Amino acid sequence: MSRSTSLSAETLADRAVRNLLPRALDGRGAAEAASRIRALPEVTGADAARTVQPALERIARATQAPPDLIRAAAQASGALLRLELPGGEEAGAAQLVSAVTRLALAAGRSGLAVSDLVALLLG
Repeated sequence: MSRSTSLSAETLADRAVRNLLPRALDGRGAAEAASRIRALPEVTGADAARTVQPALERIARATQAPPDLIRAAAQASGALLRLELPGGEEAGAAQLVSAVTRLALAAGRSGLAVSDLVALLLG
């Protein structure tokens, strides 16, 4: 029996930022950054993204976190801003998928197993 579940853009962005990113940071030895990011509020939409994006940048500067990971997570969060713009659905969805893909690839290079990566994103 097959079960299909829907994954909203907000849920995917939140899981990428608050679940996948910290695990990838741990894999690169950036435990302090990972800990701070786990404490961020849920990424539930554009308003939350406006708070999370600058927080990611502050954490990156304060902890010397790997910029490729932080940049991909910030772009995933930023995709929620684009999604809420009039006519921004296609561009926002493409940005989100692209950013999560880059973050997933970077997490894999950081040593995260594919099964763990999938579990973190699909919950």
